[in-house]
Amino acid sequence: MAEQRPLQGRKLGDRRVVVDRPHARYFRYLGPGVLEAKLEAQAPRTPYQRRMASVRGILFGRPLSSAADLTERLPKWKALPVFSSDVMSSVAYATGAMMLILAGAGTDTFKYVLGLSVVVVALLVIVTFSYRQTIRAYPNGGGSYIVAHANLGVLAGLTAAGSLLTDYVLTVAVSVSSGVQALYSAFPWIQQQGLAVPLIALSILLVMIVNLRGLRESGTLFASPTYIFIGSMLLLIGVGVLRSLTGNLPQASEVQPLSGVATENMGIFLLCKAFANGCSAMTGTEAVANGVPAFKPVEWKNAQQTMIIMATLLGIMFMGTSYLAIQVGAHPAGFQGGGESVLSQVGRTVFGPGLMYYVLQFSTMGILILAANTSFADFPRLSSILARDGFFPRQFALRGERLAFNSGIVALALISIGLVVAFGGSTDRLIGLYAIGVFTSFTLSQSGMVRHWFVERGSGWRRSAFINGVGAVVTGVVVVVIAISKFDQGVWMIIIVVPILIAMMLFIKHEYDLEGIGLDVQPDVVFGPPHRRQRVVVVAQTMSRAVVQAVKVGETMGEEVQLVHVTLDPGEGERFRERVERQLPGVRVVLVESPYRALVRPFVRYLEVSQAEDPDRITVVLLPEHLPRHWWDRILYNQNVHRIRAALVGRKDFVVLDTPYRRGM
Repeated sequence: MAEQRPLQGRKLGDRRVVVDRPHARYFRYLGPGVLEAKLEAQAPRTPYQRRMASVRGILFGRPLSSAADLTERLPKWKALPVFSSDVMSSVAYATGAMMLILAGAGTDTFKYVLGLSVVVVALLVIVTFSYRQTIRAYPNGGGSYIVAHANLGVLAGLTAAGSLLTDYVLTVAVSVSSGVQALYSAFPWIQQQGLAVPLIALSILLVMIVNLRGLRESGTLFASPTYIFIGSMLLLIGVGVLRSLTGNLPQASEVQPLSGVATENMGIFLLCKAFANGCSAMTGTEAVANGVPAFKPVEWKNAQQTMIIMATLLGIMFMGTSYLAIQVGAHPAGFQGGGESVLSQVGRTVFGPGLMYYVLQFSTMGILILAANTSFADFPRLSSILARDGFFPRQFALRGERLAFNSGIVALALISIGLVVAFGGSTDRLIGLYAIGVFTSFTLSQSGMVRHWFVERGSGWRRSAFINGVGAVVTGVVVVVIAISKFDQGVWMIIIVVPILIAMMLFIKHEYDLEGIGLDVQPDVVFGPPHRRQRVVVVAQTMSRAVVQAVKVGETMGEEVQLVHVTLDPGEGERFRERVERQLPGVRVVLVESPYRALVRPFVRYLEVSQAEDPDRITVVLLPEHLPRHWWDRILYNQNVHRIRAALVGRKDFVVLDTPYRRGM
């Protein structure tokens, strides 16, 4: 479907202005009788502005109209890498995370990894079928926030939202940190030179830039690394299992000794901690349900099919990695980081130090870095929904020129980089914070779906309610297990952060509602013409083109225009008056003397006194404002203007207006 351009040269109503083309310098005013008046919308762009526009076009692409939204939708083959790169990439660290916990009781406990992996995959099956029900019930997007908010109330919805927001941030930090770990597993000198954290930050910024170009382009760019990783993993598992069955699979060599692992006794609690780390393999499972509107029609059917494909591939790769890790005798790197990952040890043992090993490592690095794309797809979308409902600043609801939610994308990148720097880019330190947020949202979403089916009672509602009920119970148990077993690993921080986020969102909602009461206009209220006389006052410290423009604007607004000049020297003030009366005949100049050398307060005081003399009129204050050409010039101009505005805005009987002027206009 070709992009639809805004209508041109057609009668669209009595009063309507449409943009002729993206970044147009001219607007078309379409009035009665299709009379077109071209109005210059902006000044000719400077060379600096043209260069910046070119750079922006190269980085982010040409602007897209709202009509192009449907063309930006994703087919299933693009949606899979966009929405499942997070959950797919978790196979690179989930097995190692389980082994790292079990190592506290000795390496002979690694035999439990396979059993724990089976439990995690069983949980994956339950959650997948539960979210298929959600996709069917909410074809316009069934994120945990929407489902919980609609069925369980505001507080439950915000708890799900806060949990997901923290999980999305952690997903970016953990996945990109793991991707760089895959790189320095193959090239240790990167870690030795202290380049890991800068590489992680740079990778996050690159993913941010790609996402600012729009969802469809990010899907195209990310498809190849994702499918190469899937192919490499399936080949690794196939070759590894075949060599294991034929007795031709060697043991891992050059395994580094474990470091920073506390000694623990084997028991149920240790198994629960290992299981909690293994559940990190499921983070991102809900992404497809959150992003149903991003699919091509029929959206919900394509989303359901994509979710089944995603879960099948994840189950095979996770189970295969755990099986091969035990067979080759791989060891986790340890909490201090810097060691070789479990997947790298498996790949080096199965493939040998040849081409396929490096393909696996580079594709692992790619998928782990691109796994952040799942969060970059869902965090801005969730933020926009929260902003639409009044729980987030409204700018998060706005789409940029490429139909991407720019504010959410940039905010996610900056917060994630800050987290990476704070934790030194250590995957093992970050993963302790992981999983509880997403499983909390799982539980609330599935609980909300149970209530949804009981209220709706449509065809097959009992079966659907049972599936979602099982999902709610199982994921709820996992939340309790994670909270208890990983409390000392950093989960306590998430337990504190989520309530703070909820309080922040409730505060924003309260502020919007409070301001809305004063700003709301009732539809049955009719506003008549102004009934108060008005005078126009222009503040001027020097004679400039900005002042002349403000005076000319003022003359169109009222019969009397006063030009008020605060003077520190009476002689200088008289000279200013003479010049104005010579160059702007008919303009009344008022000199306000300031013996204490203040500028703002004497001006405001003059307005107060003169207003008191005639309280039935309204005073319009025009502030001439010079628009600097460069960002660094902003500290040089308009400081007094800003102070006057701050002193007058909101006062009864005063209207404050800016009259911006740029040299060359």
